[in-house]
Amino acid sequence: MNLIDKDTLVAEIDKRLDELWDLLPNASDVIKDNYTKQEANITGKYTALESFENFINTLEVKEVDLEKVFLDEYSKFSNDVDAMDYAFPIDLADYKDFAKHFFELGLNYIKSNKNE
Repeated sequence: MNLIDKDTLVAEIDKRLDELWDLLPNASDVIKDNYTKQEANITGKYTALESFENFINTLEVKEVDLEKVFLDEYSKFSNDVDAMDYAFPIDLADYKDFAKHFFELGLNYIKSNKNE
């Protein structure tokens, strides 16, 4: 799973907004029906990116220490396995692989059901 840093994404959007703005030297002077198709296209892209950035800025970002989460959950899992007296030990690396697999499986399930 790949995560995107919100600040990096917003910085990239700002960079693209600046590039679009530079293509419209008279953007603040646009008069209704007095612009080219190219200017209208650029203005549309600018407006869409601006709207997308506003949406992104409404998202809450949570910092998570994944290593700590894995260790905590692995500890609980290990205690449960020990209590059941199973003969197969599972190490932390395997536990991380299992956790990642089922997390991604869940994400893929959600994505596939959105398309239906």
